[in-house]
Amino acid sequence: MTNLIDEFLSLPNFRQAWFKVADNKGCAGIDGETIEHFALNLDFNLTFLLNSVTNSNYIPQPLKQVLIPKSQEKWRELRIPTVRDRIVQQALLNVLYPVMEERFSDASFAYRPNRSYLDAVKRAAYWRDLGYQWVLDADIVEYFDNISHSLLLKEVRKTVDNSGILCLIKAWISAGVSTDKGIIFPEKGVPQGAVISPMLANIYLDEFDHRITQSDLKLVRYADDFLVLSDTEDGIMRAYSQVVQLLHFWGLKLHEEKTQITHFKKGFQFLGHGFLRKAIFPIDDQVKSSKSSLKKKSRQRVRNKRVRI
Repeated sequence: MTNLIDEFLSLPNFRQAWFKVADNKGCAGIDGETIEHFALNLDFNLTFLLNSVTNSNYIPQPLKQVLIPKSQEKWRELRIPTVRDRIVQQALLNVLYPVMEERFSDASFAYRPNRSYLDAVKRAAYWRDLGYQWVLDADIVEYFDNISHSLLLKEVRKTVDNSGILCLIKAWISAGVSTDKGIIFPEKGVPQGAVISPMLANIYLDEFDHRITQSDLKLVRYADDFLVLSDTEDGIMRAYSQVVQLLHFWGLKLHEEKTQITHFKKGFQFLGHGFLRKAIFPIDDQVKSSKSSLKKKSRQRVRNKRVRI
């Protein structure tokens, strides 16, 4: 742990973090400082930022709320940290992610090096070919917004039991969001748009991943979108109950409109791909619009059979 802290609080690491943040571009945070402005006095700014973290003088700024159109009536909220906060988060991510990566389940595919959604699609096909034909096609309601801060820090502590790092993470996730109505301090959730959030999202569901995969079920998870697979109908019905109970423990619940029990013979959609028997094919937006009606029928089937769980 001492080596990890030393590596984190080093100028080469902060410089590496800066280059990563600069490559990702992005807008200014609540302080209005852009990447270009930070770069004007780069050496001084990096050294000052490193010293402030080392001396415990660093205080994260509230995040800037940015609303992106998701559809004609819906918006996706991003919460943007300042450039300086992004650099410190990236510096911690540089040294912490390799440690966390060793513990993550092989069933998790999002936000991980050398893994993509296509690998998750291929893994689903792999389990299908081994006879796991029954599928719980699931989605978690507003996953990032419902992550419990206390439970998240408890999960982080299992691997990194360092008060300084835990305090940093706690400060980032509770820093508040600057909105038109003022600064709002969330009681739960991690900000989508923050550098550190994808790793935290994987940490939070890591115990869930391991519990499912240690049973006779198979799991393919990409962030909050996942499949649980079984070789029997009874097995998948029991899986539904197990998943609901596990998620409830972590303060989460399944999205009824996006969750169904199905079978490869009937087909389903996952990560922009359609699965039907042995076929896998990309799904365009027009075909996706029919997904909701198909899942409604499946949800009714789940309710009718729930007595068997």
